[in-house]
This record gives sequence, C-alpha cells and structure tokens, in this order.
Amino acid sequence: MKRDTLAMTGNNIELHQTRNKIQKGFLLFWIYLKSMAFAFTGGMAAIPLIQFDIVKKYKMMSDDDFVQIIALSHALPGIIGLNNSILTGYKIAGVFGALMCSVGTIMPAFGAMLVVAVLFQKLPQSKIVKGAILGIRAISVAVIFDVAIRIVNRFKKNAFGLLIILTAFLIPLITGVSSFYAILFSGLIGIFYVSFHNQPNERDDTKKGN
Repeated sequence: MKRDTLAMTGNNIELHQTRNKIQKGFLLFWIYLKSMAFAFTGGMAAIPLIQFDIVKKYKMMSDDDFVQIIALSHALPGIIGLNNSILTGYKIAGVFGALMCSVGTIMPAFGAMLVVAVLFQKLPQSKIVKGAILGIRAISVAVIFDVAIRIVNRFKKNAFGLLIILTAFLIPLITGVSSFYAILFSGLIGIFYVSFHNQPNERDDTKKGN
C-alpha cells in the first residue's frame, strides 16, 4: 500500500514537472471551477477542496506556500476567493494561470446569479430552497473552522504566530472593532516583529563577513 502511494505521488510530481503553463492553466481552471461551484457561502468554503487538489493531489505547490496565499487573500482588498485564485494561478503558471483561475472562480457565481435573477420571485417561497440554505449555513461553519485549524497547525511551533492568531480573533470578538482593523493591526505587529527580530541575525552575518 505504501509503495503504491509513493508511486502515485511520484507520478503526480513528474506530471507537474512535464506540464507547460498552458496545461497547468487549464488544470487550474477546472480545479477552481468545480470547487467554486460548491462555495455557496463564499470563497473560504472552497479552500479545503482547492488545497487538496493543488497541494496533495497534483503537487503544484507546497502547503506552506498555499497557507501564505490564504493569508494574503484576506489581507488584500477585494473578494477573498478571487484574490486567492489570482495569487495561486500566477505563482503556478504566470499571467495565464492567474487568468484561468479567475475565470474558473467567477463562472459558477455568474451562472448562479443568472438563475437566481430569473427565478427570484419563486425561490424565497420554496421550502426546498429554505431547507437547503439552512443546511449550507450549518456546514459552512465547519468548513471555515477546518481552514482555521489547518492554519493554526502551521503555526503551532511558533509562539509569535499563535499570539497573533489569538489577538486577531479576540479583538473583534471582545471589543467589537471591525475585523479589518484587527487584520491591519496584526500586519503592523508582524512587520515590526520581523524587522527587529532579524536585526541580530544581520549583525552576526556582518561580523562573520568581516
């Protein structure tokens, strides 16, 4: 069983290395299209599906790089799902990859909005639709919580990272301050931490060079 798994992993890596940017772009389009088709509560709901395909299945990106893109997607202005698709696509297949990921992200929402616009008068009165929305709301909490756990696991050995996560969580919860300011505040703290934390290392490198 282990040999088969290793063989499959090796094949995926070889396929990724032999694909050109055009092939990677179309593959990314399919990954985002099928994942976003089930992102009823926003881009965050599709993150676990996208992460599995890109990181685990096709080995196109490391887990650490994808987690960094998730963080950037939240920090940058705009739609989180679209930010994620552009950054991921550009890193893997350049401008063409970013374009294909963007199209794959937008198409399911665009099609759904057309259907809702046509059936707008009938949908709110349907018991089936109401029941589906209730179920989707419940599962979306679990999906977003899963993403949060994955990010926390990445920083479990980093005391500063865990402190920032806890701070960003408690600021909106306790004080009522907008999550935007919590993210901005956390980013500024991170900048100061990295700036001052790297200074001793730079001094040591300078002394060694002399």
